[in-house]
Amino acid sequence: MKIQRYIVPMFVSTNLLGQSDAGLYPEICFGLTHSAYTSMCFQTATNLQNTHSENATSQHQSSITESNTGFGIGFFLYMPLNDGLVFRPKLEGLFSTNSISKPLTIYSTSFDLKFSPGFCIALKTADEHGVVYIARNMSCYLTSKQPYVMLSPIIDLKKFDEGFLNKGFQNELAFGFCIGYGINYQFHGVNFAPEISYNLTATAQNKISESNKMMHTITFAVNMY
Repeated sequence: MKIQRYIVPMFVSTNLLGQSDAGLYPEICFGLTHSAYTSMCFQTATNLQNTHSENATSQHQSSITESNTGFGIGFFLYMPLNDGLVFRPKLEGLFSTNSISKPLTIYSTSFDLKFSPGFCIALKTADEHGVVYIARNMSCYLTSKQPYVMLSPIIDLKKFDEGFLNKGFQNELAFGFCIGYGINYQFHGVNFAPEISYNLTATAQNKISESNKMMHTITFAVNMY
């Protein structure tokens, strides 16, 4: 009996899951952000009795005990997780002027270093039909747009100027959260995402009325990547 040897070819197939260059979400990349913001700290109005008058009258203090206005510059990491979810950690430097009434009005300047590891959640599928034409030859036109909501925790380190610190105040370390709405516009080679957000942060430093100070902030930002 003769034993014959046979060579059986074997093929190994491997599928790599990835995103093509033509997809809506690009690969992981860095981006730049520029923002303008205004923030306020509110206090419940209190009634003060005027003892110098025969008829006691009520005097109402302003409910705004602190207000800030400024702008920010920073960068972020754009990491698509799927077609509807993006992880976007962001680091910003914020420059602001501050007005604090406690009870006299004190003005100061500050620099903030803010970190917000946020998530962008798409509200609907992307509209991939070009609707905004920048040039007649269509050398640069909108390829897709998609609205999204942004959710993120916040860690904010605020450093005041020396004149403010000499009055007995302290630098602040605040924690909070952010919720925002934006629209991602994708052009050829450039992504443009304006967004508006609301931030709520709290800190134990520089207390207002023996309680933690809570800042309410409205921010308008422009992101490019």
